[in-house]
Amino acid sequence: MKKMFILSLGLLLMMSSCGTYEATGAYTGAQFGSIIGSAIGGITGGWRGHDVGTLIGMAGGAAVGAAIGRAADEKAEQRYAERVQQRTQRYADDSGFDPEGRGDDRIMIDGFSSAPPSAPARLEISNARLLDASHDGCLTRGESARVVFEISNPSSQPVYGVQPSVIEITGNKHIHISENILVESILPNQSIRYTAQVKADNRLKDGEAVIRVSVFHAGREITSQARNFKVVTTKR
Repeated sequence: MKKMFILSLGLLLMMSSCGTYEATGAYTGAQFGSIIGSAIGGITGGWRGHDVGTLIGMAGGAAVGAAIGRAADEKAEQRYAERVQQRTQRYADDSGFDPEGRGDDRIMIDGFSSAPPSAPARLEISNARLLDASHDGCLTRGESARVVFEISNPSSQPVYGVQPSVIEITGNKHIHISENILVESILPNQSIRYTAQVKADNRLKDGEAVIRVSVFHAGREITSQARNFKVVTTKR
């Protein structure tokens, strides 16, 4: 009896550790089979018949459950293969993806293409100016200022990934400019106003700085729109 119990427990544990429909069916069938087999065996053969009926019912139930589960596994695999095939066909039809590796594949994701970026778009800069705190057009020690300008998109298409740029090009280490911020998009025939913060430290010397205002798109500066303007610096 003890051996029968150990064999039954081992069989149930082995089948319950699997994750397929076949294994689940075998496990469930074995449970029901053992219950039915033990009942019939107990009626016909007492305790010994109970043990034998449990083992026989478990084995038979497991076989029937496994067969049913196997059919479910095969059907699930077929559905999965059909979904993969449909997804591949959709990519091939809509995105230009070629599973055989021919030509220039361009995969579209939410309206954006993975193809190399095109040439910089047509963007225009206007009204670039420096607004210093003292309003005298000069930058003095400890003074804060702002560089303000507008970027326009005169085209009929939105432009994505616009990078305004404000830098000091003479290498003056005593003038600090806020980091440039990426503009997600500019709609057709629309403009945005961009502001950069400028700060002169307490070691600024008399002289002259040159502020360059420009805009980048697709990783390249639109040089035709770049603006350089001189700023007088004083230590007073």
